[in-house]
Amino acid sequence: MAAKLKAHLWTLPRWFALTLFASPAILGGLMAGGMSLNSWLGVLAAVLVMAGGHSFNSYLDYAWTGLDKGNEGERSAEKNYTGGQSLLARGVLTQREVLANALGWYALALAPVIYLAVRVSWMVLVLAALGMAVTFFYARGKFNWTHETVLGIGAGPLPVLMGMFATSAHPPWASGLVVSVPFAIVASFAGLAIDEYPDAEANLKKGVKSVAYMVWKSGVALEWYLSSWFLFLFTYQVLLINLKLLAPLSALAFVLWPFLLAAMVFLRLNFARASNAFIALGVLYPALMVAGHALGR
Repeated sequence: MAAKLKAHLWTLPRWFALTLFASPAILGGLMAGGMSLNSWLGVLAAVLVMAGGHSFNSYLDYAWTGLDKGNEGERSAEKNYTGGQSLLARGVLTQREVLANALGWYALALAPVIYLAVRVSWMVLVLAALGMAVTFFYARGKFNWTHETVLGIGAGPLPVLMGMFATSAHPPWASGLVVSVPFAIVASFAGLAIDEYPDAEANLKKGVKSVAYMVWKSGVALEWYLSSWFLFLFTYQVLLINLKLLAPLSALAFVLWPFLLAAMVFLRLNFARASNAFIALGVLYPALMVAGHALGR
């Protein structure tokens, strides 16, 4: 019973990624006029959509695409920071239980979404629907080279705009799209490469088509690939600061750079520990960037 409860409340929603989705929603609220009660309800909506999407991903990768089926070594690898890939394969939960969990998080998200759609802007409902749809396109996108892009949209533009339209019916949405890029890079284009590296051998045999998996297949150095994305990310953030879309103090996130480098150096020596450290630093980055922006406005 305890294992099922932990799976439902912690493992399936994958709360380790909370800052990856809450931070862009908070930034959206700040850019649209400042955080209000409605803004925080928008953050809550974005986080609950994230939880449902993660849960659905566990269901779809088992029941639909089959990536999480098979014996250990034949399915997606279980990571220390999330065990959602193996809950069904190990029989901890049934398919019906995982589906109910996913639908439950989406149902909870509808409460703030409908309230905000009525009180502030109907765009909140549209953004929530798109966010809920992301997980289905993401699952199928693993077989057609689009899943990094789909996840990037789900972790970048959608939560930023959710925070914006929860705060104001007429926010500076174009600026929101511009500032959403760093969140997309951290969660998807860089983050997926290290998250899916242990899965690559098993999932490539099942027909997966993904740049993240090709890093492993082609022998490209993972640390080079990751550092290239973060160098672009930091350069882009400097551009946002110069465009006055981000406060200079948002550069507080740059303090993570030496620690990110250290984690990448140790990837070849102890992948499990170094990748865990990299993931922890990655989820801290957006929180520090947004905190710095809030303090420096």
